[in-house]
Amino acid sequence: MPNHPDDWAPTERISWFPVPAEVDLDPRVAELVARQREKLGAPNNVVRCHAWRPDHMFKWLDLYDYINRGPSGLSRIDREMIGVVVSADNRCML
Repeated sequence: MPNHPDDWAPTERISWFPVPAEVDLDPRVAELVARQREKLGAPNNVVRCHAWRPDHMFKWLDLYDYINRGPSGLSRIDREMIGVVVSADNRCML
C-alpha cells in the first residue's frame, strides 16, 4: 500500500475517536481509502474517524447507502440536501 501521510493523518483533532495509522488499516478500509483517493483526491473525515472500528463503519455505510438510494418518494438529491441542511443546523463538520 502506498503511503500518503499528507492526506491521511489529520492536522487537527477531527474526532474523539482515534485515527489509526494508515499502515494499520483493515484491508477493507485501505481499499475504500484508495477508491476515495482515486475519485475524490483524498480520503474523507468520515472514514478517518471510523476506521478504528471497520465493522461498525461498514454497517453504518450500508445504512447510509440504503437511506440515500433505497425506496423513497424523495430523490437522492432531495435526501442529500436534507442531510446537508440538518448537518449544517447541527454544526456538523463532516
